[in-house]
Amino acid sequence: MPKFYIDKNLAISILKSHPTIYLFNEFITVMKLLKKLKSLLKRADAKRSNKNAQSITEHQSDTKQPITDHIIQYLKRHGWQYEARSNDGTITPQIHHLIILFSYTKYQWSCVFRINETSQLVSIFGILPEVVPDSHFAMMLMAIAKANLSIPFGSIELDPTDGEVHAKVSLDAEFTPLSDNALGVHLQGVASLTELAQRLYDDVLYEADPSPIITDYLQHPTDAHTKDLLDQYFEPTDQYQ
Repeated sequence: MPKFYIDKNLAISILKSHPTIYLFNEFITVMKLLKKLKSLLKRADAKRSNKNAQSITEHQSDTKQPITDHIIQYLKRHGWQYEARSNDGTITPQIHHLIILFSYTKYQWSCVFRINETSQLVSIFGILPEVVPDSHFAMMLMAIAKANLSIPFGSIELDPTDGEVHAKVSLDAEFTPLSDNALGVHLQGVASLTELAQRLYDDVLYEADPSPIITDYLQHPTDAHTKDLLDQYFEPTDQYQ
């Protein structure tokens, strides 16, 4: 079979004489080049992203500040005196307590930060200075239960083992930024709840002969003064030490 050879210059001349064919072939060539370039860029970006992610992770692990140190710096910036305690006897304890004494008008209360470095959970307590006597437990439990129904942020608690009354607000440091503003809001919430807890305590202890039966207080109307506090407890207040 005879072989036919097409002259290269002749082929180019034919393609140029038919613009549609020529442009189509040029388009195919350009698309192939772009596809190859895109593939190369993707591989380069993937390598760069992996390298940056590894670098960021290493940097975070090296520079991550303990929650306790962060809160201590916050307290120091405000000039507040504190006492630091650790529950764990290991070299690097994971649960820390920071204790601050606050005073507000005629009231004094202790603020305690309970910090778990492992779970990154922080609880802030406002502890009343006086405990509830056994004779007033039932009445106090009901007063706290009614108050908590109207509290959207935090809670008031009574420790049945020793009669301690405290307010409590918690946060997850993994998802809550520990900015001065965020810590201030949580601390203000604790201060407001502690003030409410003190008023509840005063109202309950004013009763000279309370009933030890909790069901006797199920239909007891809420004190008007206490109700006003429930409606306004989270309004901005000044902080004192």
